[in-house]
Amino acid sequence: MTTRGRRTLIASASVLLVAIAAIAAVVTFASSPQSSPSGQGPANTRSSAGGTSTPSAGTSPAPGASAPSPTAPSVTPAPSVSTVVPASKPARVDVVTTFAGWNGLSHAVEVGGYAAVVEPVGTCTLTLSHGDLVVTRKHTARADATTVACGGFSIPRGDLSAGSWTAVLGYRSPTSAGEASAVSLTVP
Repeated sequence: MTTRGRRTLIASASVLLVAIAAIAAVVTFASSPQSSPSGQGPANTRSSAGGTSTPSAGTSPAPGASAPSPTAPSVTPAPSVSTVVPASKPARVDVVTTFAGWNGLSHAVEVGGYAAVVEPVGTCTLTLSHGDLVVTRKHTARADATTVACGGFSIPRGDLSAGSWTAVLGYRSPTSAGEASAVSLTVP
């Protein structure tokens, strides 16, 4: 090998060694613990016999410092997908009609009952139907010791026509709902 060839080989090897040393320094710096906030050197480290810093056994990095970790594989997030979460249905409760009929003294249809649940908030609904004619009334339910009362519906004769009507009492709250069986009544 010529002198010029040896010089080129030595120069190439030197450049290669400098590049490897630079890469090693970057990797070592990137994976070493951060300095403590006071600037007194790496946090929670001790010198080993070889003179390099290693994390102390049984300690965790100081707040704000990161512990060395292996390079994590790259993770590509999944595409965002819009999902529809169905609203939960209210629990089914029994509703009972306790009275429904024509009151000749008040000249009105009167209906009452209860829902077999005890809760502070709910609405009672009365639906009266006669052919294509439908009359609906609502009012706030009243909780008692063992049920929710749905009494007090009074529909005056002026809002109704004579004939056979069907009454359905219902109850609904944010957590429960139900409907009584239809009751037939006659308006004179």
